[in-house]
Amino acid sequence: MSAKRILASIFAVVILIKLLFWIIAPNLWMGLVDSLLGHQGLVTIIYLGLLIITGYYAFSTLDFFDIVVVMFFTSILMAIGALPYASLLLKLRDQITGIGIGKAWLALLLWGGLAVAVLYKVFYSDREQSR
Repeated sequence: MSAKRILASIFAVVILIKLLFWIIAPNLWMGLVDSLLGHQGLVTIIYLGLLIITGYYAFSTLDFFDIVVVMFFTSILMAIGALPYASLLLKLRDQITGIGIGKAWLALLLWGGLAVAVLYKVFYSDREQSR
């Protein structure tokens, strides 16, 4: 089985397990989430490891713009999922802006770097190809 199929299968199984928990025992799922979020450093390291593994595979075997388009699609899908909680999220806005964005520096750095890379590839590669 190819790495792409393995990663896709892992993704599908995790999503289905999460959905089953949400349907059958949402409190159990939220208990797991609470316990994980109590160890933010460990969870961050795990997420970074997963990000490196999937990122290495994705960026070494797939077209950069295809990856970015799928990320755009996923961002829209996540926004649709968060929409029913808009009023709750807006209440968090004041807490987040009061604390500052310093706690999210890693995610902001990664998203910003990706955005700069996209614009660089769009505008610089067009200039290089026309020479």
